[in-house]
Amino acid sequence: MKENKLLSPAAIFLLGVNSIIGSGIFLLSGKIYEDAGIWSLLAILCAGLSIFVIAFAYANMSKIYSKNGGAFVYAKETFGRFPGFIVGMVTWLLGTVTLATEVSALLTAMKMILPNLNSLLIGIIIILALGIISYFGSSIIAGLDNLTSFVKIVLVLVFIFTCLWLVRGLNFSSPNLLTASSANLGGFKGFLSAYGTVFFFFTGFSFLPVNAEKMKNPAKNLPKMMSLVMLTCLAVYLIIQTITIGALGPELTKTLVPAATAFSKIVGSIGIPLFVVGICFSIFGVIVATTFNTPTILACLAQAHEDVPMFVSKNNRFGTPTWAIILTTVCGIALFLSGNYVFLSGLTVFMSFVQYLSTGLANIKKKFLLIGIGSVLFSLVLLTSFTLSVLILGLGILILLVMIYFVVKLDDDEREKWLKEHQEKSKGADVNTVKRL
Repeated sequence: MKENKLLSPAAIFLLGVNSIIGSGIFLLSGKIYEDAGIWSLLAILCAGLSIFVIAFAYANMSKIYSKNGGAFVYAKETFGRFPGFIVGMVTWLLGTVTLATEVSALLTAMKMILPNLNSLLIGIIIILALGIISYFGSSIIAGLDNLTSFVKIVLVLVFIFTCLWLVRGLNFSSPNLLTASSANLGGFKGFLSAYGTVFFFFTGFSFLPVNAEKMKNPAKNLPKMMSLVMLTCLAVYLIIQTITIGALGPELTKTLVPAATAFSKIVGSIGIPLFVVGICFSIFGVIVATTFNTPTILACLAQAHEDVPMFVSKNNRFGTPTWAIILTTVCGIALFLSGNYVFLSGLTVFMSFVQYLSTGLANIKKKFLLIGIGSVLFSLVLLTSFTLSVLILGLGILILLVMIYFVVKLDDDEREKWLKEHQEKSKGADVNTVKRL
């Protein structure tokens, strides 16, 4: 049997960059500027350094547990089955919320050129259609991922080298810009809001450890590549935000896609639709990949990690987990309808917060005290940045998960029986294959 090709360090780096650089910097740069003025640059730096510490917490645990799973493996192996279930389901929900958020981001960007777009209807259609497609499986995902990665890199480079010449020092020194947040949140509260929003820019890094077993020597390569990926993305975000502030100044808060507006100042009115189409294509790639990957997390919780009912992991004749796809699609639509892009991005950060906190605590228990304490503290700071609506929904979901655990968790004997039947079916399929050969 041919072995699956393992990811090289370079492939891990590209996967990480593509997972992290998404819609956030293109669509939320105006929000963080509105909250914190030019101090949004400091918010990016502080959030990036905080995430860097948290990434080291993941890296520490990946040296101990190199199998697939990331945060929910660390929680289960360190604290037991119940915490593992909660963090595992949160990992799946993070993928589901990301799906809803990126669909909302796609439609937000499209409104820049199609202002009368029926966002709710089209969003539901997109999630439902991708759910149906994922039922039948697909061989184009890897190619689409590579293509969207290329488009994303080109977008970033074109924006930087084209719009760099628009930067004006006045936009960084005018007194009214230094207090741009006063009309909204003001002062330190505005800075904390921007800090929390910037965490959304980096949430994709936590999906790297989920695929640890697909990497060459993960204990060695994963920590190194995560560090390089985080530094690269932090540098890109700082450069893009600096150029956007320098090019647009006060106009930054008045446009849905600030980068597209800045680009249009160079190439004219055609610049907005061109740049928006590029952003939409890049976002759509993330949506498709998330649609196909998220059900796999739920199926993995059932089959490999034994945390949810086994029927969730049962594959159809196309080799995809039917119930996991249905649950992901339904929850994706429900979350999409729960709020706008800004709200959903905050909910994404809340789901990430649960992972960060549990991984930090796991580090403390495993005697990685400095990194563990730092991760826990930075995670707790995030609590101050969430809106009340995000906190209510996020905590409500956690309470629901606790209730679900005690309702659906299975007796060990029942699970052993299912696993035995599953193994016998697999052996029978192998025997039939040998006979045909």
